[in-house]
Amino acid sequence: MQTILFSLIAFAFFMLYNTSQKVKYDKTCTLTHWVRSHIKQSKIIACGILLISLILENIKEGIGVGSLTFFIYFMFIASAILTLYPMLALKTKHIVSIVSIGLFVEYIIF
Repeated sequence: MQTILFSLIAFAFFMLYNTSQKVKYDKTCTLTHWVRSHIKQSKIIACGILLISLILENIKEGIGVGSLTFFIYFMFIASAILTLYPMLALKTKHIVSIVSIGLFVEYIIF
């Protein structure tokens, strides 16, 4: 569950990051192209995903710990995206493999 919530937060922040006018774009994929051409809808979807993940985290962990965990995830993923995305260091297959490994380890442990 934590891996899924973390991935939702990462996806939502990635969408919000790509709607910014200050970001310089070198390469595009179909997702980023759609996000950049539909800025208003992308912001609404991203804020909705963030709100849903905050609510799910609060349901799972409680209001205090859930909110704290959500904001820690958000701060971590925001700094990681701001650092790694301009370098284009991670490809889609890398991200999918990291999430898959996270889900596998989470399934084994819990």
